[in-house]
Amino acid sequence: MRLAAINLKGGVGKSTSAVLLAACLAEQGHRVLLVDADPQGSALSWSEAAGGFPFPVVGLPVRDLHRQLSHLTEDFTDIVIDTPPGHPEITEAAVLACDTVLVPLAPSTLDLDRLGPTIELLARVEHLNAPRVRVLLTKVRAGTRSGRDLPAVLSEQLGLPVLPVQIPLAERYSLAFGLPVGETPEYRQVLAALNGELVA
Repeated sequence: MRLAAINLKGGVGKSTSAVLLAACLAEQGHRVLLVDADPQGSALSWSEAAGGFPFPVVGLPVRDLHRQLSHLTEDFTDIVIDTPPGHPEITEAAVLACDTVLVPLAPSTLDLDRLGPTIELLARVEHLNAPRVRVLLTKVRAGTRSGRDLPAVLSEQLGLPVLPVQIPLAERYSLAFGLPVGETPEYRQVLAALNGELVA
């Protein structure tokens, strides 16, 4: 799998999702490379603060990411890319390098309103590469209307398939930065859903 976590808006859980999905793949015995394409280097900083991850992390915040990855990926079965907010050129290159795009999205009116540029970016590069796209709802408060209703809005009005897994608004995720990767049951379910092993 070559997966990029993308959303041109920040604060939606891209880095958390990329790191924890890479950890789930490594846990299953995959040879995983995590690519930090964010100039801020969030995934790299997390790895350093945690004393390292059980998989390598490289920083590659460049506009020709899709070309440079071809020289780095021979020894890996899976690539996970963490992309930056507000850098459409880097994000486009990540999409060109992938077969799967994950769009983390917090269920707020503001986050939904700011999703437009990300959708436009995907449409812009579709003729060059058309990866499967899945939305992952993050920071979901249990039992809220937004968590129940937003999947239908995204699917029916925007044509965006939503994974049947939601990441809760929980301290184990909001405070995870800098800590060693631990138990991540929801992200195991995300990976299962991406692999077609979990359905709604």
